[in-house]
Amino acid sequence: MTPFRILTAALLAFVTSACALPRGGPSTGEVVEAGQYDVEVMPLAQWQAEPIEMPAAASVPVEFLSGPSTDFEELRRGDVLTVTLTESAGNGRFPVTIASPVTVPAVQIAEDGSIILPFAGRVEAVGLTTAELTERIRQKLVRQIYGPEVVVTRTGATQRSVTVMGDVARGGAVELTPQSSRLGAVIGGAGIQREPGSEYIVQVHRNGVLAEIGLDQLFSDAAYDIALQPGDIISLRRDDRYYVIMGSVGRPARVPLPRSEYMLIDALGNASGLDERTADPTGVFVFRQRDAGQRDVIYRMDMSDPANILIAGDFPLLPGDVVYVSYAPFTQTQKVLQAIGSVTRLTSDIERISR
Repeated sequence: MTPFRILTAALLAFVTSACALPRGGPSTGEVVEAGQYDVEVMPLAQWQAEPIEMPAAASVPVEFLSGPSTDFEELRRGDVLTVTLTESAGNGRFPVTIASPVTVPAVQIAEDGSIILPFAGRVEAVGLTTAELTERIRQKLVRQIYGPEVVVTRTGATQRSVTVMGDVARGGAVELTPQSSRLGAVIGGAGIQREPGSEYIVQVHRNGVLAEIGLDQLFSDAAYDIALQPGDIISLRRDDRYYVIMGSVGRPARVPLPRSEYMLIDALGNASGLDERTADPTGVFVFRQRDAGQRDVIYRMDMSDPANILIAGDFPLLPGDVVYVSYAPFTQTQKVLQAIGSVTRLTSDIERISR
């Protein structure tokens, strides 16, 4: 036997015995056989009988939703006032006579919420508007000054600010204003730095309580556009929820999972569907880990059954799910035939060269 025929025979023997050719994952039968172990395999149609707890699109305590808007008229500790006192006319019967207007500048509201003024003494100011404080001072002066007239103006205000951090262009302290005192306006004004294809989440920390809202939900549902309070800390970060789609699909990937309802059919569509050349439509699987103490589950869908396509439109994906599409049995056969074809061409070349 000539050397090239020996080489040909050896290569053909190797290829035809190559039952261990590389594969992209388990076959449909191998996944189904996993049910023999500590994994439950069930048809996709049975998922509705399963106790599935869907993660919330947002977690917002009621105090955030029902909290009042910042009152920019209300006086706060640290605000600075200018107070002017006058009287209509003295008639000698009152203990104090003001010959000319008295202006008291730079009156700061103390930590106890009060101010101290000539003639009036200590006056509670926190929580009042300037108009309400004006009347309170006047009432304290009516027994001392004839026809007292009072003017209160706020000349300096403590900052009503929140802190913004995370994936924004302009982080740091942001002053709340009547036009920009809600979450959407503040996070939008800070400049969202969003990576294409990623999901983001907004967190608001307030007095040890956390609210968590998907960025898309914030801008699509006005109920989540909560009123901010001075001192709030706002963080924008990439969401860590994801699913994986792999196997015989158009675009295998690790994909951010939206906070809104996201179904199996959405995942298959975003992956450009099944690979029509290699996919086994009877072997579409969803691998799902359950809580400790429960058997993990593999849901199986036969996409050659039109009814299952409708079910896939109602099947919700959960964080951590793995969607796998198995390869058709003939795929391995194709690989073998391609390898044989390559060897045949190689032997022909060898034979031609040896002549």
